[in-house]
Amino acid sequence: MKSVYHATWLHNLTLVKEAKEWMNHHLIEQEQFSAIKTAHPSDFYHPNLMIRILLFIATLIALSGVTGVLALIVAEGGQSIISILCLLYGIGSFVVLEKVFIEKMKHYKSGVTEALLYHSIGWTIGGVAGLTDFNAHAVILTSTIIFSFAAFRYLDLISTTCALASFAYLIFYEMYEAGGMLQFVIPFAFLLVFTPFYFLVKQIKKSRGREPWQNCLVLLEALCLLLIYAAGNYLVVRELSVNLMNLYLEEGQNIPYAFIFYVLTVTTPIAYLYFGIKNKDAVLLRVSLVVIVFSVFTFKFYYSLGHPEITVTIGGAVLLITSLYLFRYLKTPKGGYTRENLLRDKWSNSNAEAFIMSQTLGGNSVTTDGQTASGGGTFGGGGSSDSF
Repeated sequence: MKSVYHATWLHNLTLVKEAKEWMNHHLIEQEQFSAIKTAHPSDFYHPNLMIRILLFIATLIALSGVTGVLALIVAEGGQSIISILCLLYGIGSFVVLEKVFIEKMKHYKSGVTEALLYHSIGWTIGGVAGLTDFNAHAVILTSTIIFSFAAFRYLDLISTTCALASFAYLIFYEMYEAGGMLQFVIPFAFLLVFTPFYFLVKQIKKSRGREPWQNCLVLLEALCLLLIYAAGNYLVVRELSVNLMNLYLEEGQNIPYAFIFYVLTVTTPIAYLYFGIKNKDAVLLRVSLVVIVFSVFTFKFYYSLGHPEITVTIGGAVLLITSLYLFRYLKTPKGGYTRENLLRDKWSNSNAEAFIMSQTLGGNSVTTDGQTASGGGTFGGGGSSDSF
């Protein structure tokens, strides 16, 4: 199975977007951007954000009308019949989305595609839920599969988030329902599952042909880091233990293995920050800032100085000093990595930089007859060829 979108058009659209950001940062000139855009055409219908929002809302309104008419027709059927029809309706919506709007009308994240996609996902999962009499195991597993399919096939970031969340909840639910000691080792299970999964995602990011899924992989990487941190955070573990596992704690009493979670709450953000700088990893750097704030909040929640304004001021000062230090530290190149890399990169480094460099420095120029002379290399649909 592969992405439903035309690989070459998707590659060209990504390249042109990256080039436009370079132009906005005054790294290339308007003429160079025009040359890149001419040399890399894309036939996708991909309007601006405001148009996409309006099309999304309009499509949902239209779909609600269609759904209402169909609901009136099958309202007298039993639960099994209605569930089967819901499942067929959801699958049919997937077919319409793919064959009509993507393949025929060439829509790419136009607002219409997102509305139809979420509509299809909802009715498909709803149909399975009805057929299984809303069995929690079946619904969670189905959600994980459907969201994973949507994320992979349609490159959807919301589906990617929901797929990972469904998978994480599946692990939590199965261990929670099993009861006993399995409930108390849920945090360690999350650490054992999502730590190798994080490194697997990083390896996939380095593989060839992964360009269409680049944004989804970066999002997965960031979410895995957050899940790993949450699994070791003292506040998260303690509150879930008390509220979901009926763990009774007297005043001054700690949860089991409290020392481990104290250590993880402190060391995990530091490790993220250290390896983010050391490995020039923008995802680790950005996630580290988020979890540092939550670690401060965690200790503040349990160990208050009685003056929240002082704590907030100290915490803000620490973050500000850290940011200024990193900004000055990365002012000069450190292994080819500077603060400007973070300004250009949305979440992580992309090989689009190599393509743009080839177009702007490698020999592509705008000729007087209006055509672009290409001499910087050859290109494939998802990445550069061996002769690049």
